[in-house]
Amino acid sequence: MILITSKALFGVYAVGIDGMIRFGMAVAATAGNVITGRAAQARAAQWTRFRALLLDLVVFAIVTVVVDVVYGVNTLPWPWLIPLWMAYYIVPEGLYGASLGKMLLGLCVVRVDGRPLRLGSIWTRNLLRFIDVLPLFYLLGGLSVRLTTYSQRVGDRWAGTTVVFRGHAAEPGATRHPPRGANRLLVAALLIATLFTIAFEYFGRPAVVLEGLYNEHQLLAPGLTSYQLGIPRWSLGRVTYPLSGYEGAKKCTGYISLNWSWPLGWSESDGTLDCV
Repeated sequence: MILITSKALFGVYAVGIDGMIRFGMAVAATAGNVITGRAAQARAAQWTRFRALLLDLVVFAIVTVVVDVVYGVNTLPWPWLIPLWMAYYIVPEGLYGASLGKMLLGLCVVRVDGRPLRLGSIWTRNLLRFIDVLPLFYLLGGLSVRLTTYSQRVGDRWAGTTVVFRGHAAEPGATRHPPRGANRLLVAALLIATLFTIAFEYFGRPAVVLEGLYNEHQLLAPGLTSYQLGIPRWSLGRVTYPLSGYEGAKKCTGYISLNWSWPLGWSESDGTLDCV
C-alpha cells in the first residue's frame, strides 16, 4: 500500500512537472511569436513613421513660431525650446502612446517584447532624441531604424520600444491609453494656455517689444543705457508708456506709443525723449 501510494504520488508529481514545462514552453513560444511579429509590424510602419516625423516637425515648428512671436524678445532663447520640444512628444505619448503626427497616421509606440508600455519607456525614448537627431535631421536615428531588427532608433533600443500601426497593438497594455478624465484635463489645459497666450499677446507683448528695441539700441535714443516704463495708458489698439532712463550721465524723460495691427501685432508708433 505504501509503495502504490508513493508511485501514485510520483506520477502526480511527474504529471505536474510535465504540465509546468509544457506551460512554460507555450508561454515562451507565445512571447517569441509576439517578438517576431513586432519586428515585421515595425518594418511595415517604417515609411509611415517617417511621414509622421515630418508632420511632427512641421507642427512643432508652427508652435515654436507662435511661442517665439508672442513671448520672445528678439528670438526665444534656446533653453526654453528644449522643455517645449520634450513636452511635445512626452505628453501625448504618455497619454495616447503616440505624438500628434503618429496619431494622425494611425501609429503608436509599443514595447518589442510584448510587455505593457510604461511611462519610463516613454521618457527614455524621448530623452534620447538628443542623440537620434545627430548629426543632422535624425540621420543617426533614421539609420538605426533602417538597420535594426525591430526598426528602433537609439532611444527605442534603450527603452525597448518601437513604432507600429495602432491596429497591431490590440492586446491590453500594448500601448498607452489615457485614464478617465485625462482628455478633459488636457483640453482644459490647452484652452487655458491658448487664452493666456492671446491675452499676453495683447497686454504683455508691448513691454517685450520695447525691450527688444532697447536691446537693438532703437528705443528713441540710440545711446540709452537704461530705461524704466511707467503705468501704461490703453485705448483700443494703442498703448502709451511714460518712459524714463539715462543716456550716460544724462537723465531722460518722455513717452513712447505702440499700435496694434493684424497680423503684425505691436509696433512702435511715436514717442519723444528729452535728455538733460
